[in-house]
Amino acid sequence: MNLFKLLLLASTALAQSSAQSSTQPEVNASTVVFVCEHGAAKSVIAAAHFNRLASEKNLPYRAVARATNPGDAVAPAVRTNLAAEGLDVPAGKPKAVSDLDLTRAGRVVSLATDLPAKKPSVKPKLLEWNDIPSVSQDYSAARAAIVGEVEKLINKLAAEAKK
Repeated sequence: MNLFKLLLLASTALAQSSAQSSTQPEVNASTVVFVCEHGAAKSVIAAAHFNRLASEKNLPYRAVARATNPGDAVAPAVRTNLAAEGLDVPAGKPKAVSDLDLTRAGRVVSLATDLPAKKPSVKPKLLEWNDIPSVSQDYSAARAAIVGEVEKLINKLAAEAKK
């Protein structure tokens, strides 16, 4: 392989790496961080529907999906079903929730998982949705439960924004 081809491959790999890291938005006060165990199903469904509803209502919020024990990829059924609904499906491996995510987020939603080190600063903005059915056992029931909770959260945030 000549030097030109080697440099071309290296620059392509660097550009792809930069593009992937830039698709992982930084968490701030207008971010809702949804966290499930593997970051492959519940949090992904919640974030996708939250972002759709927030956009439809012109709310200044956005959501990200995180994991306490990241899986290798978004679950295929989740990927297929969200794509069928016209919703964005995150690329790449699920990302672990960090202390910075928890500290910076405007809201943190735990979907039937224990967050690492529940800090006193996180408690006032923490919601725990523990009664969500298993996505792998019944996607439709899990989706309905998640979307119902997301709609309640969106309505609460919309009401707060009017104040």
